[in-house]
Amino acid sequence: MASWDFRPHGTIVDGETFACVTELQMRQAARLQYAVSMLTIHQSGNGYVADPGDGAQELAEVVSPLIRDTDLIEAVPAAGTVRVLLVGGELEDLDIIIRRIITEVSHHRFDERHALVVRIGGSCFPATAGNSRDLKRQADTLAEEARREQGAYSTYRLRTRSET
Repeated sequence: MASWDFRPHGTIVDGETFACVTELQMRQAARLQYAVSMLTIHQSGNGYVADPGDGAQELAEVVSPLIRDTDLIEAVPAAGTVRVLLVGGELEDLDIIIRRIITEVSHHRFDERHALVVRIGGSCFPATAGNSRDLKRQADTLAEEARREQGAYSTYRLRTRSET
């Protein structure tokens, strides 16, 4: 018999479902005037680097309890990347959410000795992005900018309202 987890947490879904729900949430957010944010989380070459496929899934499982049950997570095994869709996630709240993720990831041991170092990019509709493609592109681009940084600690990049 399958076990049921009653703790509120984000749901891990496949890429097609993630894209479809993102598009639907964007339409609804525009109509009902609420925010939708996206985070892209890359493994960094600094620190422990898990096998991309296993690492993406394991990272998604670490992130899942840190977000609400209305939020979605996509593990992208080929890239070792995780994307998070935060329904109702305001731009001002992303800093706190990202810091919580970084703190939890840094305490989680993916092997006996090493913490995983991550690079995160975040974007928000309507504050920085006008549609779902822009939301994803901005989060991916900012995560890639953070990934290029050299350092032993997890970092992140957010676009501010003034940069749009």
